[in-house]
Amino acid sequence: MPLTVRGLITLGGTQFPCDPGVYEPMRWAKRLSLHQGIGNSVTIQDFGITVKDLVIRLESGPNQFLDTIAVKALHGLFRTLGGEWTLTDWLGNQMTVFIADFEPKFFTVDLWTYTMTLLVRSATKLLDTTYSGG
Repeated sequence: MPLTVRGLITLGGTQFPCDPGVYEPMRWAKRLSLHQGIGNSVTIQDFGITVKDLVIRLESGPNQFLDTIAVKALHGLFRTLGGEWTLTDWLGNQMTVFIADFEPKFFTVDLWTYTMTLLVRSATKLLDTTYSGG
């Protein structure tokens, strides 16, 4: 079985690296309501999760760089009003995302570091498994 390159992301047709050590594509905040009552009682209302609660944060880390061509392509996606893009990663995730934040920082010559925040709008695969949830 061939080794999968860790840290490669494709977003809107542009392939680029991210730091796999900080990539968290499965961190969902659960929808819930917490009510503290009389006599130290606590009621938790659990409304579950939906894929639209998923926020993905990417960054280059100290050793993953973008070249200027990738920065231009990704910044073009970021500037597109209301744009939603397909994201695929090395874990087998396939999602439609909205770029909430993209901050490239010039490093040296033709190299850039970056941070990016993506809001998931839908998913067709999670961890290489077909996703049919909400």
